[in-house]
Amino acid sequence: MTQGLRMRPSHVDVKSPPHRAVGLRSLPAVRARFAAGSVLVVLALWQLAGQTGLVDVQFTSTPAAIASAGGDLLGSGELWANAQTTLVEFFAGFLLAVVAGVPVGMLMGWKLRIRQTLEPALVALYVTPSLALLPLVVLALGIGEASKIAMVFLEAVITIAVNAMAGIRETDPKLVQAARAFCASEGAMFGKILFPSALPTIMAGLRLGAGRGVIAVIVAELYGGTDGVGQLISTYGQNFDVAPLLFLTLVVGIFGYAVTALLRVLGTAATSWER
Repeated sequence: MTQGLRMRPSHVDVKSPPHRAVGLRSLPAVRARFAAGSVLVVLALWQLAGQTGLVDVQFTSTPAAIASAGGDLLGSGELWANAQTTLVEFFAGFLLAVVAGVPVGMLMGWKLRIRQTLEPALVALYVTPSLALLPLVVLALGIGEASKIAMVFLEAVITIAVNAMAGIRETDPKLVQAARAFCASEGAMFGKILFPSALPTIMAGLRLGAGRGVIAVIVAELYGGTDGVGQLISTYGQNFDVAPLLFLTLVVGIFGYAVTALLRVLGTAATSWER
């Protein structure tokens, strides 16, 4: 009887231990630590080079001196007062550029005659350096806040309008044809098809325009202002006071990065429907 019985081998599923996705999950953290470590190494070498006389601190300063100068600027309130002026000038000019640039650019992308009329002027303004426009703006508006706002507007509105125009022209023609087949009005066409389709390109234009606007307001304050962060940079530069000069330059860079990063986040949220 035992010969008639066949023993089946038992199959035991042995599960391998779970593998942790350490590499992919920790990659951003590794990059962040590497970047932070690289910055610390550069700062340490810079400080050491200044203290040992390998570089002339009269022209390069040191991280410790720059941090000390920044503390003095913040503690005295000098930076806060001038930064407030710069912020008002920048955001006023930039918001005006958005309000004007987006609809004008969309109309340029939609209407051939409007594009043929305005595009040459926009291209001419785009390639004109800020320093060439500044004397004309100052003569027209003076050295007060109005001229700084105008400079930000002129530098930002061009990029915003050009990107809005490009976004409209890149809209899928099939969507436009379908809307026309259903006798959609111009308002419905813009609100439900053209604007949503062009929004990613418009947001990219806002980021680029913000960068040009930051440059414009600092340049305007450097050469045609009585206050603002740009004027502080000019004052310390004329006095060859390198430490506060470099600190203010760092502040401008951080501000520009923060504005563009904020617009990137807003753009991602606004265009989440694409995903």
